[in-house]
Amino acid sequence: MKTIASELAYFLGGKARKNLKLLAGYSVFVTSMIVIYAWVFDYLMLRLEGRHFSFISGIYWAITAMTTLGYGDITFESDGGRAFSALVTVSGVVFLLILMPFIMISLFLAPWLEDRLRYQPPTEVGKTVSGHVILVGWDSVTRTLVDALRPRGTSYVVVTSAYDRAARLDGRGISVVWGVPTDQDVLERVGACRAKAVVANMEDTDNANLILSVHALCPEIPVFAILDDPEKGELLRLAGAERVLPLRQLLGRNLAVRSTTRGAFAHVVDSIDNLLIAEMPVVGTPFVDKTLSESGIRERTGLSVIATWERGRTSPVTADTYINPGTVLILVGSREQLQSLERLSGEDPEEDEVLILGYGTVGRAAAEFLRQNGVRHRVVDRESPAQSPSDDVIVGSAEEAHVLETAGVKQARGIIVTTNDDGTNVYLTLAARHLNPDARIVSRSNREENVDSLYAAGADFVVSMASVGANVLLNALEGKETVFLSEGLTVYRRSLPGTLSERLLSDLGVRRRTGATVVAVQVDERELVSPTPNTLLKPGMRLVMVGSPESEGRFIALVEQL
Repeated sequence: MKTIASELAYFLGGKARKNLKLLAGYSVFVTSMIVIYAWVFDYLMLRLEGRHFSFISGIYWAITAMTTLGYGDITFESDGGRAFSALVTVSGVVFLLILMPFIMISLFLAPWLEDRLRYQPPTEVGKTVSGHVILVGWDSVTRTLVDALRPRGTSYVVVTSAYDRAARLDGRGISVVWGVPTDQDVLERVGACRAKAVVANMEDTDNANLILSVHALCPEIPVFAILDDPEKGELLRLAGAERVLPLRQLLGRNLAVRSTTRGAFAHVVDSIDNLLIAEMPVVGTPFVDKTLSESGIRERTGLSVIATWERGRTSPVTADTYINPGTVLILVGSREQLQSLERLSGEDPEEDEVLILGYGTVGRAAAEFLRQNGVRHRVVDRESPAQSPSDDVIVGSAEEAHVLETAGVKQARGIIVTTNDDGTNVYLTLAARHLNPDARIVSRSNREENVDSLYAAGADFVVSMASVGANVLLNALEGKETVFLSEGLTVYRRSLPGTLSERLLSDLGVRRRTGATVVAVQVDERELVSPTPNTLLKPGMRLVMVGSPESEGRFIALVEQL
């Protein structure tokens, strides 16, 4: 129920700590008794029987006699010695076999069991807690969201009706409340009317019930609902959801975006006002086997290359960054600048063809995105789908090589692996990489723990449900549009305190000290694309940065230090 650390904490604090002192005193008493018995043993052996034994042998004899083991290798033959042996044995039975277990049970085991039997997870939050996020439902998405909320200083509470889960989360240091989340009494105890927002992450039907319950109690509190079935989205909106988040559809879109091998404009991830953030695979472009400065991308288009991405690793760039065929450039710029890059890259959109392995909710969402963008694609699935508008579906197991070859795996320029089983995804990624070493493979990960395995199997990109969901929820909570970059990257904005005004951007050393890249500076609702190191900081400015979640925490710490 509790973790080992929390159980140890019980024995090291409170009343148990005082009992440990009593146990230590009793142990000293028993140890002294054994030492005295060992000394008397040697004295009687020498005086009564003319035999001499070492002190260690005396200790050994005393312990075997007191514990009634009685090996018989060292014994008295005189009456006086046997009387002493009887005294040692009786005292051992009393102090070791009777009193010691009694002390352990009464001072430690019984109180511990009583504490465990009386334990129940927290059932409310403090009356002073406000501005917190209430998370109803616990999975990999909400777990990742909690990790993102902590460095931002945003408090949260997880509400679950499952006793075992609540106790387990409480033992791991997660802020949790045990209770039925749709019960208005429970909502009052978690401070729903003082909360910043409620995240509904249950079944769609339960989410609808929760939305209505929250709004009946606190009409002004926004509820963000995670949607499983796209057909039920409208009902959740009618129930009063602030936003309905179809995470599986968004996951399919992100997989599709990264599967095409076109130029940068086909890989626009999202926008921040007039800025577009895009990823461009360089394979087949004239930029391969050059340094970033030799490519002339900045000089010829005005775009900023803020990082490179290659099979699970994001790296900052310098003028000497080498561009190899597997490199993906992460770019920031305007629509016109991306169009200029398209003309330079010389990509032929007609050559693009994507193979989708799996036609569930995520696979259908990926196919829909490709279809809307005119990308040729085929689908492999075990069963013939009831509806597959204009999708070329090959029925069969993608785990069989002949099915993949029939589907054209060797000719595909992009491959999407979308099943809901990570073990299957690892196998299919490995098989696809073996059959087509040059394809751009994008794999779905249901658990973050399997991301590294998918990269090791040969994936160029891994998009995890946890990262997509947490990122979407975080942006929704902060009132921003959905922005999802490569796994491990995020976009965030931070206002500058007045103490940093009239200083140059280069003075902050943002990239060197945090690992993030400043892609824009916002002043009076206007944004400066790709600010120079000599940009003068002014009161009210906001920096727009791209980096890892950890880099955001480092930036917050940096501002506090300056």
